[in-house]
Amino acid sequence: MTASIKRIAVIGTGVIGSGWIIRFLANKKTVYVFDPNNQQKKFLLNEIARTQKSVKKFYKINSINKKNLIFAKSIEQAVNDVDLIQENAPENESVKKKVVKEISKYGNKKAIIASSSSGLLPSNIQTACKNPERFIIAHPFNPVYLLPLVELVKGKKTTNLYIKKASK
Repeated sequence: MTASIKRIAVIGTGVIGSGWIIRFLANKKTVYVFDPNNQQKKFLLNEIARTQKSVKKFYKINSINKKNLIFAKSIEQAVNDVDLIQENAPENESVKKKVVKEISKYGNKKAIIASSSSGLLPSNIQTACKNPERFIIAHPFNPVYLLPLVELVKGKKTTNLYIKKASK
């Protein structure tokens, strides 16, 4: 994971989103989190506790630093000043477009916007995105917090600069 990416927003804290958060925290990133379902906070904290033993061993760290985990009250607050935005909305194109539109409205114009998707086309989703050249699909292998494999897919408007930044 590139050193230039220090602050990350994760939108959606289901199984995939939680896996991303755990991976980012294990790599000493500051993670801003938003999920419209307030009950997901408990799920995320339980996932961190459940996976901690494996994560500490895999990453050779003493603990997952939960001080680097910041719960935001809105998408706007989460994405305001980050280098990477990882979107994990349900696998539904219209839902993802709505979320990506809001993310791109408030996020840093140079931040990578990555969507966890296993079957949706990035070119379709990025039509809702301001500055669509920075939008990619970043589909992780499971479990996300342990397998360091991510399929990166660019859309028609994605520039190689953002694929390169995401692949580091």
